[in-house]
Amino acid sequence: MAIITDNSTPFANQRIHNFCGKHQINLKYASVWHPHTNSQAEAANMNNLNILKNCLDGAKARWPDELPGALWAYNIAPSEVTQESPFFLFFGMDAIIPIELEHYSPRVEAAANFDPEDLQTWVNENDDSRWVDLDLLEQKRQLAALKHLEHKRGVEGYFNRKVNPRSFTQGDLVLKRRLLAGGKLGVPKLEPNWEGPYIVRKVARPNAYYLVTSEGTQLPKTLSGDDLKKFYA
Repeated sequence: MAIITDNSTPFANQRIHNFCGKHQINLKYASVWHPHTNSQAEAANMNNLNILKNCLDGAKARWPDELPGALWAYNIAPSEVTQESPFFLFFGMDAIIPIELEHYSPRVEAAANFDPEDLQTWVNENDDSRWVDLDLLEQKRQLAALKHLEHKRGVEGYFNRKVNPRSFTQGDLVLKRRLLAGGKLGVPKLEPNWEGPYIVRKVARPNAYYLVTSEGTQLPKTLSGDDLKKFYA
């Protein structure tokens, strides 16, 4: 058994930790309120945002009214990667959508037209079916995780083939990407994006370099190779 919580004090304390350890509960923490440190939350937020954009058209002020529907659509829609919906992976069954109640689907019709005298038989059969579904659910979750991992590796491989790694050696002349205060990328539109040239004084570690100016003044910290490019005099 596992419990997933945020990092707030009511959950992240020694008392809860001891309780979970005593009862063999796997306690996991997730930064659900800080999506930039939680890639799954950030991806889900992006999907929900795209759904909202399609629903709102030009009426952006209506997004609070459309949000429940967007969340519902996200939770019941099968993923292109896993072929399963978040709802199914959580409950072990597909959600009943409103159109199934207006135009009966086979499962809704079967539930609506049973003979009351056979209620107990129907309940027992339904319980047996649900137990089978729940027994298989963990396998389906693991299969979905494997599909997701396979997709992730495929995407990484595709982009890695297109990446030309930048490597520099001591003495190379390079230009440095200009950064705004706080290390953010970007400069005013009319300003150059690169400055220099600088000289690579030392390779600190793979893809990290110490630079000096042409006057011999060393920059205070290492620079990533992603923020450098060769300068050709």
